[in-house]
Amino acid sequence: MRRARPRCFVLLCACLALVASGCGGEKKREQPLTFETLPDTAGLSKGLPIVEKFQVERLDGGALRVSGLANLPEGTRLQVAVKHPGGRNSLAMTRVLVHERRFESPPLVGDMGPLPPAEYRFEVLAHFTPEWQTAAVLRATDEGRALRGPGITRSRQGSAAFYLVEDLKR
Repeated sequence: MRRARPRCFVLLCACLALVASGCGGEKKREQPLTFETLPDTAGLSKGLPIVEKFQVERLDGGALRVSGLANLPEGTRLQVAVKHPGGRNSLAMTRVLVHERRFESPPLVGDMGPLPPAEYRFEVLAHFTPEWQTAAVLRATDEGRALRGPGITRSRQGSAAFYLVEDLKR
């Protein structure tokens, strides 16, 4: 007695035959292979430092304060995050504004209070989009496109961004 082939096997063979024959015998048009031309981002990080001075101090009571000197327009918004080195989650985070080239965070503490002395990763981030920056900052930086120096990069959406990482024991 001969065993019947499963229907799915027969259907698979029919599909493979159609694909192999070009799905109806139409000839495919050969199109030349092309590549998308993307802007060179390697030159973005060349130039004078955006942040000239970066320091973290431990305040009375154990809170941390981040401050620095930045070559960014008045009112530029920066996000400061404190993480464990190699960690993904922020232990503390705040936003600060650049005023007369200076920025300073409020006292930073974790969910459970002051962060114990240890090595931490301090990340400073700024996106140059309307959601992050004022119209004046976007005009002054040509939406961030005029900025060059260490830490200048492009976000996944192509907009300009600034990203600084410092690992310090505090």
